[in-house]
Amino acid sequence: SAASAAAVAPPPAAPPEFSVPPNTAVLHIGDSFALAGFAQALRPRMEAHRVRYAVKAETSSYTVTWASRMELLVANYQPDLVIISLGANEVENVNPPAHAGAVRRIVKAIGGRPCVWVSPPLWRKDTGIIDVIRTNSAPCRFFDSDALVPGPLPRKKDKIHPNEVGGARWADAFWAWLMAEHLPPGEGEGGEATKRSPWALRPSPPEEHRSRAQPPESALQQSEPAAARQVERL
Repeated sequence: SAASAAAVAPPPAAPPEFSVPPNTAVLHIGDSFALAGFAQALRPRMEAHRVRYAVKAETSSYTVTWASRMELLVANYQPDLVIISLGANEVENVNPPAHAGAVRRIVKAIGGRPCVWVSPPLWRKDTGIIDVIRTNSAPCRFFDSDALVPGPLPRKKDKIHPNEVGGARWADAFWAWLMAEHLPPGEGEGGEATKRSPWALRPSPPEEHRSRAQPPESALQQSEPAAARQVERL
């Protein structure tokens, strides 16, 4: 019977425990949001895995601030993983598309290393910088803080930066995502699995870098017949 078959079915395999070899290097660049409880809450997790965790964050810095610095930082630190927390100071920018080149330049400087761009958890509607980062940050993974962090986040008195509790909640969500997206050693294609970074991440799903300003493909397909009917009427 189905019941007896279910009784003897083996339990689903638990995901492998996250592990990286000791002494890997993680470079985290960012603005004041990186220091708003986020990096502080990530540090003990990194240190528990004996990671050399270097945080290079500057208040009031922009994607364009870091674009010219990344090659040297990557050369100096030789990171196994790069985390980027930038975009908060561009939330009200009048011309977000002008920053696409800086986003791409940062990503290019990282080379083939695993990387994640962590968008800021928004405190107001942005003028488009999040979508510019989303659509220009591949092959880095994109962590959409607004979608993936349970909100509303507790903030400081400025009502902008997360406070210590908010930053810790943000870090909790990011760390859980990072563990889930980590590609365990030995998983994947033969020889490739042995050569890759210990911080290798799974490939991005197609929607991760797809513009939110554009309707999903299914909506586009549904609207085509209506558009065709419109043409017939003309």
